[in-house]
Amino acid sequence: MRRRKIPPPPIQLQQALDWLAEPQEGDPLLDLVPLRKHIAALGLLKLPLRSRIKIDELLQRRAERIDAALIPMLLDVKLPLPIHLGTVAQGLIGLRAELGEAWLKIADDITPQNLSHIRRSGPQICLQGMFNLSRQLLAILLTATPAPMGFWRNAQALYHRAHESVDPTATLPAEMGAIDARFKTMLALTAAQPEGLAPREIAFLAEYLDANAGAVRIDMIRPEKAGDWYWLNANIDQPPIALERVIPDGGPCLYFRFGELANLAARHVDQLGDGVPPLTLGLPLQAAGADYRNALERARQYWTAPRRRSFNRRPQALQVEVCTQMSTLWTALDSDSQLEPASRECELTYSDWTLLNESPAGYAIVHIVGEVAGIVPGCAVGLRTGAGAAWQICLVRWARSKSSSHVELGLEVVAPSAKPIRIQALSTRNPEPPIPALLLPALASLNRGEAILAVRGNYNARPFTLLQEHETRLRIVECMPHRSLIETSSVEVFEFIRNPTAS
Repeated sequence: MRRRKIPPPPIQLQQALDWLAEPQEGDPLLDLVPLRKHIAALGLLKLPLRSRIKIDELLQRRAERIDAALIPMLLDVKLPLPIHLGTVAQGLIGLRAELGEAWLKIADDITPQNLSHIRRSGPQICLQGMFNLSRQLLAILLTATPAPMGFWRNAQALYHRAHESVDPTATLPAEMGAIDARFKTMLALTAAQPEGLAPREIAFLAEYLDANAGAVRIDMIRPEKAGDWYWLNANIDQPPIALERVIPDGGPCLYFRFGELANLAARHVDQLGDGVPPLTLGLPLQAAGADYRNALERARQYWTAPRRRSFNRRPQALQVEVCTQMSTLWTALDSDSQLEPASRECELTYSDWTLLNESPAGYAIVHIVGEVAGIVPGCAVGLRTGAGAAWQICLVRWARSKSSSHVELGLEVVAPSAKPIRIQALSTRNPEPPIPALLLPALASLNRGEAILAVRGNYNARPFTLLQEHETRLRIVECMPHRSLIETSSVEVFEFIRNPTAS
């Protein structure tokens, strides 16, 4: 009896298998381009379901290697991203999207008849897809880029497919808990307004939620009162929406709230503030740092109640100048204060921006042309409406970047003007050198006295000397910190009291 000749595998499949068989050495980022090429080629083949699962699991392992190499490189980046790093990051985001869609297609093709042949359950398949989307979201948030089309629709589809594949009256498999945890983490991260957090704060919050996202409540039934509930519509590709702002007009919806998560975060913030070691609370080690506690507190505030706009925004189309480097801004203010400035070289670091809208609280601006560097949520920038105008001192409250050539900022005005000064901590031994800082004027309307803006340190916790040049004189005054106003990972703003007897 003649044996039936087995046809060779498709050339695209054989090329992918040969590539996967090669030793995994060298820079993992070099795998990004061939990996995406093989995923695209295999997606055009009509492979058997079992073969698709096996090959996707092998490709998934290569993706983890790339992810592990690239994500740490994004933790200290500032906007705009370097072109090469932004290109690789977008490649990783695209890779995670393609793998998520591949697993979603497999989940769609699963039937009760073929489950016994593939030796995988529906929840196991959906968990692979949800994991890819959760890692995709982390890369999106670290690079301050918008979520691509289809992201939220695919996340909801995987969530629903997983729940539809199990008997709700039976004991749920462990994969269901993992899927819910991943999905809840994505929802909570998005509701925490991550565009206002520095990359390391985002990574910390993601790790915090990996352990505590179970406190997020999800319901299929719309609540009677809007309160602090959010919703997602499976037919609409959009992020979570506060129910008190918009009521869904039909379609399958998920409703969720973060009240219990906010209460848990409040307890953790209090305990960490009292000196309880993070590991005893099941928290990452960096939770002991003040910056991370501040990030968790800001997230808690957003989880407690949906964000509300305090002021109406007025559209604008005004060109403004922005100085994004604190040192350059200090030099610019110092030059402006001199009768005959010797140099204006710092003007080379100004950049032109367009004012998109404004409110009594601040501005939204978009970059047009000029040198821009070192932007991260929480840093200080200077803004002026033209040459000769006063520099307004602003904090970057949120930042977005569609590409390495695009930056959009939300600014909060903290002072209409400032003076360049230096401050030096008082110490009897090992005196520290003076550091540049900005003297902010008192604002009676905000019940705020004189304040100092400085790079993040502990200058608001100990006596210091204020040094201010005025024409040809140097004025030195001993001061005492009074009240901390703002603390971010980049700067601190605090009121102080002068000691006139020591001047």
